[in-house]
Amino acid sequence: MSNDASNLVMTDDDMKTLLNYNVPADDVETHRRDYETQLASGKHDLQTTFQYAWCMTHSKNINDLKKASVLFEEIFKEGTEDLKRDSLFYLAISETKQRNYCSAKKYIQAFLTVEPTNVQAAQLKNYIEKRLKKDGITGMALFGAAAVFGGVTAIAVGALAVTAALGFSLKRK
Repeated sequence: MSNDASNLVMTDDDMKTLLNYNVPADDVETHRRDYETQLASGKHDLQTTFQYAWCMTHSKNINDLKKASVLFEEIFKEGTEDLKRDSLFYLAISETKQRNYCSAKKYIQAFLTVEPTNVQAAQLKNYIEKRLKKDGITGMALFGAAAVFGGVTAIAVGALAVTAALGFSLKRK
């Protein structure tokens, strides 16, 4: 990456570094405790919720990622404009990590509508689109292989059936 912000270009490796960033367990525990304490007391601070969701976004645990997405959606509905914008970005990250690329693309496009010059978001969008394309091609290849395998299997079963029928017919004569 370049130090000059105007020439900032993130490679796929840089994006993977962003997506694989881990928050120390102590920090996660601190934010979880703060969040749960506020919930129990009936005081609901969206900044505390955001910090907890942010920590979970950087987890490898699928349940944490799902919970982060739910919390960011809640923040988006109730938060300030800044919290809404940031929630969209982290929703895109969380959904990308869950391999929900269609949802991730929707969130990052919404973010770019609000902040179209954000280089990191634009590159996250490119990363997501590459994954969608790769998954689409992989999906088509698997479907094609299944169709070919299914066709070969049908021919083999058909040949066995014909052979069995001929053998049975010859045996009866």
